[in-house]
Formats: sequence, C-alpha cells, structure tokens
Amino acid sequence: MKHGWRQFQRTMLAGTLILWGMLAGASRAAEVTESGRITYEVTSGVYVNVGTDQGLRQGTSGSLTLDDGRAFSFEVLHAARQSALLRLVNPPEGESFVGLNVELAFEGASLNERETVVEKRAQTSELNEPGKTEAQEEFVPLLAPTKRLPEITRPENVSHGRIQIRQMLQTDSETDLDYSMTRLGSSGSVERIGGSPWSLEWSGNVRYRDGDAYIRHPEYQEAHLDLYEAALQHPLDEGGFLRLGRFLPHELPGVGYVDGVQSEMAQSEHIRLGAIAGLKPGRRDLDASTDEPLFAGYTTLEAGTRERGYYSGTVGLMGSLYDGETDRLALLVDQRAGFGPDLTLYSTAAIDFDVGAAQTRNGTRLTRLDLYGVSKLTPSVTLRGGVDHWERPDNLAERESLVVDDDRLFDDGYWRYWIGSGQRLTKSLRISEEVAFIDSDNGEDGARWRVGITQAGLFSRPDASVTVTVYNLLGDAVDGYGGRVSGYLPLLDRKLFVQPSAGFRMLQTDPEDNDFTLSYLSLRLDGPISKHWTLLGGATYSFGDEVDTSLFEIGLRYSW
Repeated sequence: MKHGWRQFQRTMLAGTLILWGMLAGASRAAEVTESGRITYEVTSGVYVNVGTDQGLRQGTSGSLTLDDGRAFSFEVLHAARQSALLRLVNPPEGESFVGLNVELAFEGASLNERETVVEKRAQTSELNEPGKTEAQEEFVPLLAPTKRLPEITRPENVSHGRIQIRQMLQTDSETDLDYSMTRLGSSGSVERIGGSPWSLEWSGNVRYRDGDAYIRHPEYQEAHLDLYEAALQHPLDEGGFLRLGRFLPHELPGVGYVDGVQSEMAQSEHIRLGAIAGLKPGRRDLDASTDEPLFAGYTTLEAGTRERGYYSGTVGLMGSLYDGETDRLALLVDQRAGFGPDLTLYSTAAIDFDVGAAQTRNGTRLTRLDLYGVSKLTPSVTLRGGVDHWERPDNLAERESLVVDDDRLFDDGYWRYWIGSGQRLTKSLRISEEVAFIDSDNGEDGARWRVGITQAGLFSRPDASVTVTVYNLLGDAVDGYGGRVSGYLPLLDRKLFVQPSAGFRMLQTDPEDNDFTLSYLSLRLDGPISKHWTLLGGATYSFGDEVDTSLFEIGLRYSW
C-alpha cells in the first residue's frame, strides 16, 4: 500500500511539472531589472546591495532570481541608498543565500517620472534656499491679486503592511510520523501617527509546532513569538532620525538585533554620524534579555554619482558586555565603490579585538570578509570575482548560544576564492559560470564549479523561463555531479506564478558504476486572487536513500 501511495505521489508531481508549461499567460508588465548580491541574512529576510538609488522603496514587491534559476517573490521591508532588506516568499528552510548573485525584477518609476521627482526636489530646494536676492525671486506686480495656495491636509495614520497565515505538513514514507507548523505573521508600517512626525514599523510572527514527530522540541505544542522589529522613528533635522524599540540597524546590519535606541545626524552633505545603544535579545529565541548590553558608534560617507563614480562607506565600532564582563569589541565595515556604470567593488568586514575571555583563539581576528567586484566588460558579458572569509567570533555570548560548547567550533573558519562570469548569448538566453576554491580545516581541497543556462521567453511569454544548473560534488569518498531544473511562469495576466523544480545527482559509487537519482520534485504557487488577497502554497517530495518525505504548504496573505 505504501509503495502504491509513493508511486502515486511521484506520478502526480512529475505530471504537474509537465503541465505547467501548457497553461496560458499574458504579456509582461513594465519592469525594472537590477543585478545585485545578497550580503547579509537575518531572520526576517535577506539584504541585497541594491537600494533606493536603483528604484527600490519600502513596500516594493517583485521577483528575485538566483543564478541557478530559482525565483522568489519579495517585498521590501526597508531600503537605504545602496541596500535593502527583502522578505522572500516561500524560501527553502535551512538554506543560506549569503554571497549569491541575484537579479531583481520589479515595477519602477519611468525615467521621466524619476526626472520629474528630481526636478521638483531641486525646485523646492531653490525656493527654500535662504539668501535669495530680490532679483532672483519671482516678480509680482503691485496691483496683482494675492496668490492663495489651497490648504492641503496631510494624511495621518498612513499604514501599509501585510498579514499572512501559513500551514505546513511533513510526512515520511516509513514511520508515518507527521510534523506540522502553523505560522501567523505580519509586517508593515504606520506613518504620521496621529498627524505627528512619528512612524512605526513592525515585523514578526507566531509559530506553533504539532504532530507526532519532534515531540521533544522545546516549542512542541507551545506558541512562540518571533519579534523581528517593533520600532518608533522620528525624523531629525538635515535627514537625521531617532529610532526606539526593537530593530535591526539597516545602516550597519552587522550589529544585529537591538532592543534600544539609535540616532543619526548629518554633519555635512556627505558625512553622517550615528550611535546605537541597547540590549541584544536572546540569540536562540529573540526573547528580551539583559545579558548582553551593547553600544556602537558609526560614520557614513557618501560622495559622487552612480554614472560618474561614487563611494558609500560605513565604519562602526561596536562593544558589548555579557553577564557584566567585557565580551566583544569589533570594527564593522560596509563599503561600495563605483568607477562609472561598468565597474563596482563591494566589501563587508568584521574585525574582532581580543578583549574578552577567549578560550581558543587570542589576538585580533578578521572574523568576516566579503570582498568582490563586478565588471561589465561588454553589454552582454559580465565578469565577477572575490574572496570570502568567515570564522566564529570567540566570546562568551557566542558560546552560550550554541547547543554544545566544543572548541572545534571555534577554528579558523574558511577562506573561499572565486571567479565567475555571465553571458547573454541572445535576448532570451544567458549562461552563468562560477569556480571556487575553499581553504578550510574541515573541508577537502579542490575546485567547486557551477554552470547554469537560462532560457527566457518560453511560449511567447518574455518573463517565463527555465534554468538548468549543474555543479560538481566533493566530499569524503564522494565524487560526482548534482543539478537542478527549475522554471518560472507567470500565468493569467500575472495572477498566478508557478515555480516547478527538480533536483538530481549522479554519484560514482565505485570505479565502474555511476548512480543517477532524483533528489526532489517541487512545485510552488503564488496567486494574487484580488487587489489585497494572495493565495500561496506548494509541495515538495524528497527522495532519500531509505526514507522519502513529503512536504505540503498552503497560505493566505492580506496586504493593504
């Protein structure tokens, strides 16, 4: 009976992957496309190095496509000039996207609209500029009637946000133990509270675990709140601000979540100074805690224009205590430099000084580095490359957050050196390649490579695409290849987004035998059913060596 049910599941999923290409769709709406990179990953979403300068705004929604062709819908939770925090819809559990190159597609203002906004700002600046001479001001005849501007009442309590409920169920083919999770989440903002300059931003969810499996989990059959942000903000003169509550400082995300206060003030046209003080919430559950007070001061420098050359950099010094003892002092750096529109360099770094009771490593340590560049060699060829480094900071707070205290977890981490490129062979066909070399105490030497081919414009639909990605597998007594086939298809005037995918691997189990197997089949749906309501869901069937698992998910989202 179980065998028949497993065969039925495989047949249904495989048939669905074929059926998606036979459905009807419509033409693509006007969109802006920007290439970027995921620089940070936090509980509430991912940071990309694309921001307001490229057209992203808080509340903007669109699609994010990875190099391997997988696509996710996103919503902008916060946007600065050169970075933005995105909440992804239906991201895979437990997979990190940090360092991956992405392509963002979203509806943006046209060039004329942007020029109009810039022109209006310039006009407003000129009218408000002190020291205007009478000759520079508009001449008004003495007997002319007085111009009366209409009284405009600025709206108050302007709110944008979403609330979403998702239900997940996982079963396996052998033990018949089901595992379910219910999530109720919300994010949004309220501006001009009661007509005042104050605004509020919030983000969080409540989750509940149930089923016959994982009954020893500490959250089993207990509702748990994950509060990512609940912060009030008040603007200050010259573009500064005051922020209170729980927040992740978007200006310097390396600080992490804070329960406290942040203030930033402009010192000149190009320089801003800021400070952060408060308490870090619990690292495992984000519960309020007084164990880890922190303080950080930072400076931001911005100069130039994207077309001619620009620089944007933030340098901060963060110090923290743990259980009343000095625990961490770190220098945090985020930089972006453009040398015209065809060459951009990025860097993110954290340097930890030896101030706490370290048990394994001593001295000043470079605990994080992400340095890379992107160069547009021709309109159709892009070259990129860089170096990454990460090691776990050795301090008391970090050790307390681990399930086990093992010195082997505080080794030298890893260094990764990589180079890649992308080519647009035709308007709808592109290829992406990457080769990486990893130096790690716990890993094997050798090159990791990946090649992806994307064909867009399927079935006369410009935004429908299919991607095939192949990569090599290295490990202890493992030699072989893995891959993924994924699709992205908007249907019914973009009222339904279908994302099928399938994974496979081919391992050499002995010198004369290559074992080809399917790893999983997956189908995800995202369907706006009205202006405010969206229905989403999906199913994934994973093939294990001995146990197969089925994962089903359905959700409903309301946006305003």
